[in-house]
Amino acid sequence: FNRALDARRPAGSLLKSAIYLAALEQPKQYSLATVLSDTPITIRAAGAKAWQPQNFDKKAHGDVLLYQALAQSYNLASARLGMSLGINTVVDVLARLGVKDGVPRLPALMLGAGEYTPMDMALMYQTIAAGGFRMPLRSIRDIVDAQGEPLRRYPLEYDRTVNLQAVHLLHYALRAVVREGTGQGVYRYLPQDFAVAGKTGTTNDGRDSWFAGFSGDLLAVSWIGRDDNNSTGLTGGSGALKIWAQFMAGASKQSLAYRMPDGIQTHWIDDRSGYLTGEGCPNARRMPFITGSEPRQRTDCAP
Repeated sequence: FNRALDARRPAGSLLKSAIYLAALEQPKQYSLATVLSDTPITIRAAGAKAWQPQNFDKKAHGDVLLYQALAQSYNLASARLGMSLGINTVVDVLARLGVKDGVPRLPALMLGAGEYTPMDMALMYQTIAAGGFRMPLRSIRDIVDAQGEPLRRYPLEYDRTVNLQAVHLLHYALRAVVREGTGQGVYRYLPQDFAVAGKTGTTNDGRDSWFAGFSGDLLAVSWIGRDDNNSTGLTGGSGALKIWAQFMAGASKQSLAYRMPDGIQTHWIDDRSGYLTGEGCPNARRMPFITGSEPRQRTDCAP
């Protein structure tokens, strides 16, 4: 029983990246600075028990910017965003990222419900890390004979399935995860100037601990779980993150570079209100936007 290939488990917050990517593919409605509501939500479906998600800390955080909701892995904001986009939209993005099996068309999908292998999550985050190019994951590149002559090759195949500009914005948010969000612990193991991006994942009662992330030259996914499905007592940040970070500290040689694609512009944003502001103003933060999607409102602070 190969757990990397065969252990099918809920993915927790690892799936949230698909929700936020789905939103960022709609720049007329969403940007990294869009204000989301992290407040209680109840979803009722015919014949089913009402679904009332909660944040990990059991608190609601009010209005938050979109990138902050992903960085802090807020369940209430993510559930609200996913349901406003529509379950079918999120399922479509997951499929384009490479995850098609075990995906339930239920509201709880927004918080990672379903059955996925670590390999599924590696394919999903490989597509994200590669800028929206989906590539089959293979362990065999060539088959050769006793003299080293090739008998068969498996050439690199790839297909762009996700908008480049939207993935670039998602990279920004996933960098925020490790710099200021639930993944900050990676920098107990990595140099502060070594840029990576990633996402923590935790399932109900700590049964599964996940971390998926990438540097400039390497993608890795770590998972901790018990075969009897009992609690590990770990979150993504207290368990799988540590394994991931220690592995990357020894294996990765290239920091994640910041390459801004065409169609992206940066603006100074007040990270409390989401309004345009000036460099040096209170709460000012420089943030990328798909051209034309930047906020229209401005703070009183002069640029």
